[in-house]
Amino acid sequence: MKPSSKSDRSASQAEYDLAVSYAGEDRSVADQIAKKLKRMGYSLFYDGFERAKLIGEDLTTTLGEIYAKRSRYCLILISKDYTAKPWTNHERQFALSRALQERRAYILPLKLDDTHLQGLSPTIGYLDLRNSSVPEVCSLLAQKLGPPTAERPHQSEESRVSKARIRDVLAACYRRAVFTRLHAQLSHEAMGASLADCRVTLQKLVTRVTPAECQRLVAGIIGELDLIERVNSAEFTWGGSGTAATIDGAKLRIIHSLSELARIAKVPLEFPRSLTEELMYTKADADSPPEGHETWEGWIGRAGGFKG
Repeated sequence: MKPSSKSDRSASQAEYDLAVSYAGEDRSVADQIAKKLKRMGYSLFYDGFERAKLIGEDLTTTLGEIYAKRSRYCLILISKDYTAKPWTNHERQFALSRALQERRAYILPLKLDDTHLQGLSPTIGYLDLRNSSVPEVCSLLAQKLGPPTAERPHQSEESRVSKARIRDVLAACYRRAVFTRLHAQLSHEAMGASLADCRVTLQKLVTRVTPAECQRLVAGIIGELDLIERVNSAEFTWGGSGTAATIDGAKLRIIHSLSELARIAKVPLEFPRSLTEELMYTKADADSPPEGHETWEGWIGRAGGFKG
């Protein structure tokens, strides 16, 4: 099978099927085309659809990204007004740069008059509204675009961020048993039972977490929970790198992984960034959310965790 090119991958991963570049004087034509293609299921960047999204944005940067990276194709409505506008020339430059880099038919020109657009080859194939109706233009554009992005095989499931599943992972771990520093005034049995429940829940979720980076983080958390269970069931020692240091180190690594999951999934979750001081006598205590203050004693670093 022929490997996909960089241009194929960038097109398949684009946010928009088509970006529409036009002069304000030609808005009525752009509006008709955009609305008809939208009804056909295509995702379009047309400023008439994006007014709220563009509020407060740096338009130079945002429009540059859209025409250079975030659309599969660019439709340019060529007219004398188009060549006279600074903003349309800005969009055109980004579109031309993209077309040159990918060496494929990225720009789809639609002539409204006899104006020549600098940078486009005079032999390029184009549409002409002077001898075609808007419905005919839209039909030809649809043939060129192929199926709308919504109907295409998207990025593989492995590359998507499964926010709902990651939220489930974070919720399962949001318990005192995970965040509490090991000390004499807590029930090791209650902590162990709660952590075992957490591990079982994560084992059910891990295969449904994407992308692979997040799945590896969840698998790592499961491994740390398993380590804690094994150490907790062995002969207990306080000193050096014994039971307490090993368990607290594993918990710190779990907290770090949870922070990474929340960051990747952009989940606005507030939870302790280090171990907390809590009392825990029953499994209900161990299952409840952490409430104690965070501790940053130096021994935590020696326990194999992180400080930051």
